Amino acid sequence: MGVHSGSGKVFTWFSNMTSVAGLLTWFGISYTYTRFYAGLKAQGIDRKGLPFSSRLQPFAAWYSTFSGWSVFLRGEWNTATFVTSYLPLILFPILYVSAKLWTRVPVVKASEMDFYTGLVEIEASTYDEPPPKNKLEAFWRWLM
Repeated sequence: MGVHSGSGKVFTWFSNMTSVAGLLTWFGISYTYTRFYAGLKAQGIDRKGLPFSSRLQPFAAWYSTFSGWSVFLRGEWNTATFVTSYLPLILFPILYVSAKLWTRVPVVKASEMDFYTGLVEIEASTYDEPPPKNKLEAFWRWLM
């Protein structure tokens, strides 16, 4: 590929493939969160009882799923941005359905999701972080 197209173009292809892999990962994370959210809602579990909850959810998950929306604005069309932003929307369902057919594991209904098995062990292995010793540690924790 480097001989015919030039090494710069080949590097662009590889960086685009890496970007698509990252976008596919974020699409998977967003899909997983929306399923988790649906399960909590179907079972009447309050998200505020979880160790962490964000006021931006589930909207942030939907936004990250459709993060390339700006290409649809007038005068903003960019084919490369469209492909790298929306290829996961096509590729993820294909891979998901293929995995479901290959493993023959059915999709779990939101009302049947298990949020409690192993929870006692997970909570036992977690610990509260000690309070910061100085302002630098407090700033670092705030930053992270």
